[in-house]
Amino acid sequence: MTKSIGKLLVSQREKKKLTVEDIYKFIKIHPKYLFALENDDYSVFKGKVHAKGFLKVYSEFLDLNLDEVLALWRREYEGGFEAAEEEKKVRLKNLETYSFVLTPQIILTALGVLFCILFFSYLFYQYKNYTDAPKLDIYYPQNNLLLEQDVLDVTGRTDIDSEVFINNQKIILNPDGSFATSIKLKEGINSLKITAVNKLSKKTELIRTVIYRPSKINLEKTEETSEATESTKSNEM
Repeated sequence: MTKSIGKLLVSQREKKKLTVEDIYKFIKIHPKYLFALENDDYSVFKGKVHAKGFLKVYSEFLDLNLDEVLALWRREYEGGFEAAEEEKKVRLKNLETYSFVLTPQIILTALGVLFCILFFSYLFYQYKNYTDAPKLDIYYPQNNLLLEQDVLDVTGRTDIDSEVFINNQKIILNPDGSFATSIKLKEGINSLKITAVNKLSKKTELIRTVIYRPSKINLEKTEETSEATESTKSNEM
């Protein structure tokens, strides 16, 4: 029965009464590779050339018949290395086939697509703002507000291309769409209809109810003013 390469190496080394560490000192091949050759374990080698090269050096040092060793190598192990290397080539080829290479053309195309998306998003945003009813925020007053003074400050904001009306009276807007105006209240319940209208006549309407209830001090002042006015008229007559 033919010995394996590993057994041939071990047998010849023992005949020479050498250890693996002794051989390492002479041929400078790391013991892990020498042990691998003796155990017929070629998984630690990077490839066929790597394993075959170390085997030749080791066999020549032990004065083995190199032709016989290499013939046994080709018969027992070389085919396995070739199959493994072929499989590796196939894997690399498949990887190259499906790998993504970032080229200047791809970068330009991606930037072009991104620009188109942003551009059309902007157009859609503008169109939506233009065709939708205008935005209208009323900061003051809150609904159902109770006041003791007869002057109400109304503040809010709308779209910059819209107009605002309070009880059908147009209000002047600031450049940013904000507005502020004062309204004279009547005693009791006051209903404010605040309307924003855009260029397409789309409307947003909010209602605010404000209750003006004069305080006693204000009533007394009003009565005093009325009496003074009547007295003045009587004196003139």
